[in-house]
Amino acid sequence: MANTFTPAVSGERPLYACKKFLLSLIGAGLLSACATGPKQYAVTPLDPAKQEYVASQPAALQPAWRKLFQEGRRNEVLNLMEIGATAFKTGDLDTARRTLDEAIANIESVYADNDAARKARSLWYEEGEKEFKGEPYERSMVYYYRGLIYLIDGDYGNARATFLNGLLQDAFAEEEQHTTDFASLVYLAGWAARLDGNERLAGEHFEEYRQFRPDGPVPDDSDNTLIVAETGTSPRKLADGVGHYELVYRRGKGFTENRAKIAGDGLNQTLYPAEDVFFQASTRGGRAVDRIIEGKVQFKQTTGNVGDAMTSLSDNSLITGIAAGAGGGLAAGFNTITAIGVAAQGMSARAKTRADTRYWSSLPDTLHLGSARLSPDTQNASVTFTNKAGITQPPGSKPARIFFDKNGNGVIFASAR
Repeated sequence: MANTFTPAVSGERPLYACKKFLLSLIGAGLLSACATGPKQYAVTPLDPAKQEYVASQPAALQPAWRKLFQEGRRNEVLNLMEIGATAFKTGDLDTARRTLDEAIANIESVYADNDAARKARSLWYEEGEKEFKGEPYERSMVYYYRGLIYLIDGDYGNARATFLNGLLQDAFAEEEQHTTDFASLVYLAGWAARLDGNERLAGEHFEEYRQFRPDGPVPDDSDNTLIVAETGTSPRKLADGVGHYELVYRRGKGFTENRAKIAGDGLNQTLYPAEDVFFQASTRGGRAVDRIIEGKVQFKQTTGNVGDAMTSLSDNSLITGIAAGAGGGLAAGFNTITAIGVAAQGMSARAKTRADTRYWSSLPDTLHLGSARLSPDTQNASVTFTNKAGITQPPGSKPARIFFDKNGNGVIFASAR
């Protein structure tokens, strides 16, 4: 039932009409506060055709494909992210292109003028009920992977544009803008600009990168191969606080490596740890945050306080007695105050602020970058993962994936996970 006031019919007592209105407000709004615990979401069984499709996919991708079909639109972007990153790391570039492009299209749809976009931005839905679009760092990482594929394909212009779009996502949070500080994307934009023959833009990007990473090496003019390694596991999102409205970030678990060294044909260097993904998750423009939806909590508290104050005012026996003695106008006014107070309390109850703890679990903890001058026929490269003291950590050494485009420019990639 809508929370709208219905005038009393002829002959109906005003007090009775007011009670009816208050009961309608309580039934429609306040009872929503009685629900506790996270909402459970339906999982759609796979029909035979989708089961067959999932079974036809590589084993590493099957769990995410299954979830994509089972969980529907609410988690579509999240599952596309998982598929795209895993496909890229296992060398399935066709699947990575397709799923990352679809994830990007979905992410950008949040700005459209339609019901789904308005719902995603609304105060009136629990955070976990939205269609997942990711936190700023997660959206940036979609563009990071897609940009690397553009580099592998030799499409340097689109690579640079994609890395810059990732920077925009880093700057944008749903409720306000923050200064971007995703240094690795600045470096990668500079690399793409250099390969595209635009030394001026490349120089500007690398100069900006050195503002974020003063000790970070930049590529030599003769380098033709980008080297990227990933260590660690994804930042975690946890719900904390009364009502579980605080979104708290914690570093990933189950890893000890945080350095990467590459060796092979013409290669022997320790890669530079250019990006702490956990830092990106837990900050906005370099400022630490721990209550991502604080503004919504403040809204809930403010409307609740307004309701408490107004209902307290209407309950004051002296004022109510004076109003009753004065006759209809003033008494009706205090009935209205009561109604507004209850309505405000109802709005407070409906502003569901439980934090959304869904997160992209296949992301790394740290990105490591380097560059080199290599022959396009280079075939041997491996990355050894260590701790800060240089002691080898699991998984030890892993072969890197090597890609060279038609112009003789390369990308070497390795992931510890």
